Amino acid sequence: MYNEVITLVSVRKEQNRFGDLVEVKTERQVFAKLLSIGSAEFYQAAASGMKPEVKFVLADYLDYNGEQYIRYTPYGETKEREYSVIRQYRNGNQLELTCQRGVDT
Repeated sequence: MYNEVITLVSVRKEQNRFGDLVEVKTERQVFAKLLSIGSAEFYQAAASGMKPEVKFVLADYLDYNGEQYIRYTPYGETKEREYSVIRQYRNGNQLELTCQRGVDT
């Protein structure tokens, strides 16, 4: 069931009126399914320096536009967590987004 609301965040750099490059964030919310990272997947990713923590599945791959970050508030918590998308995997119409904690902008 796709009952989790996540915020997809994209960041791009634009020039302001003074000629400085500034980050512009675009955010939008979508429904997703929350999955755990399997132990085999975790250890394989760790061997290459990644630390996957969570996987979100979107019902339709068209809901994703290459956003680099995800914000999500786990059930029962009040503080939002930020994740970086480290892998996308299309499975039919679904799209799995594997994420690690922290945002490196």
